[in-house]
Amino acid sequence: MNSLTKLYRTKRGVFWGQVVIHIIFVLACLSVILPLLLMLMVSFTDEISVLQYGYSFWPKKFSLEAYRFVFENDILRAYGVTIAVTAVGTLLSLTISSMCAFAMFQPTVRYRNVIAKFLYFPTLFNAGLIPWYVNIAHTLKLSNNFWVLVLPLLVSAYNIFLIRNYFKSIPYSLVESATIDGANQFTIFFRVMLPLSVPIMATVGLFIALGYWNDWYLANWFINEESLYPLQYYLYRIQNIFSASASGGYVTAPVQTGMVAGMFVTIGPIILVYPFVQRYFIKGIMVGAVKG
Repeated sequence: MNSLTKLYRTKRGVFWGQVVIHIIFVLACLSVILPLLLMLMVSFTDEISVLQYGYSFWPKKFSLEAYRFVFENDILRAYGVTIAVTAVGTLLSLTISSMCAFAMFQPTVRYRNVIAKFLYFPTLFNAGLIPWYVNIAHTLKLSNNFWVLVLPLLVSAYNIFLIRNYFKSIPYSLVESATIDGANQFTIFFRVMLPLSVPIMATVGLFIALGYWNDWYLANWFINEESLYPLQYYLYRIQNIFSASASGGYVTAPVQTGMVAGMFVTIGPIILVYPFVQRYFIKGIMVGAVKG
C-alpha cells in the first residue's frame, strides 16, 4: 500500500511539475508575442490616433498610411540590394568558412595549428577603425561598390571554429576511406562532409544571413550612391525623414507608425526563413560548440 501511495504521489508530482513548466513556457511565449502583436497593430493605426490615445492592441482608426509612406520611398530597390548582398555574401562566406574548417579539421594538414592561430589573433587584437577604413576605401578602392557590402563581413573566425568543431564529431575514417577509394579533397568535402553537416551549415548560414541582412554600418561608411543603399540603411534614412517631419510641432509624415511599419518591413523575410532552419539550430550549436 505504501508503494502505491508513493507511486501516486510521484505521478502527481510529475503532473504538477509539467503544469508549472507549461505555464512558464506559455508566459515566456506571451512576453515575446504580445509586444510584437502590439507593434503590428500600431503599424496599422492612424498616426493621429496614436498621438492622441497611445499604443493599443486594437486600432481606433485603421490606416495603411505608414506602409504607403515606407513603400513610396523606393524601398523595393533597397530590398533588392539587401537580398542580393545577403544571398551572395552568405553563399561565399559559408563556402570559405567551411573549406577553411575542413582544412583545419584534417590532422594531415601540416600547418593547421598555424592557420588556427592566424584566425584567432584578430579576434583579440585589431589595427583600429582608421586603418580598416583606409584599407577598404583607398587601398582596395571599394567605395560605392557592391562588393564593399560583402567582403568586409566575409570571414568570421567564430564561424570557422564552430564548423571545425562540428566536423570533429564526424569519424575521420570516412575521409580515409574516401581517400583510399581515390576521391580528391573537393570530392570528400562536397560529397562526404557537407551532406553530414547540414545542421551546422544551416545554423552558421543563418548567423551569416542575419549579419548581412541587418548591416547598415558598411553603407554608412562607404556608400554614397542611393542605388546601392541596403534596406537597413535606407530605413535609417527614412527614420531621419520622420524625425525631421515631426520637428516644429506638426506632423507631415506618419512618424510613430512609420517607424514601426519599417521594422516589420525589415524583419519579415527573416521571420519567414527561420522556421526552415530552426530544427537544425539546437543540434548545430550544441555539437559545434561542445566538441573539442
